[in-house]
Amino acid sequence: MMDITDVDLMSQISALSAQAKQAVIEDKLSQCDQLLIQRQILIEQLVILANPAQCPCTHAFLTQLMTDDQTQVTALKRSKSVLESQQVTNRRSAKSINRYLTIKQF
Repeated sequence: MMDITDVDLMSQISALSAQAKQAVIEDKLSQCDQLLIQRQILIEQLVILANPAQCPCTHAFLTQLMTDDQTQVTALKRSKSVLESQQVTNRRSAKSINRYLTIKQF
């Protein structure tokens, strides 16, 4: 069995990140959870293999990963807010339609 390198781990972490992002887009949240768990395990292996405090490349990679994650979290929160707003609007519209139907039935 071949020893895994920090470059291999970074590549696998990047691939899992991309797959998790796609799973969110496709609304496959349980798959996303599994991918993120796998990614976390690889991140822990990377930190053990190439300590970010001593390896600038690892530090830069993990910093970029956290930045990308934060960007995605912000986008997801924005999407959630839009959806919640649409739900409120839809409930109001449904109430208005129900009132209109009630009035028209008399």
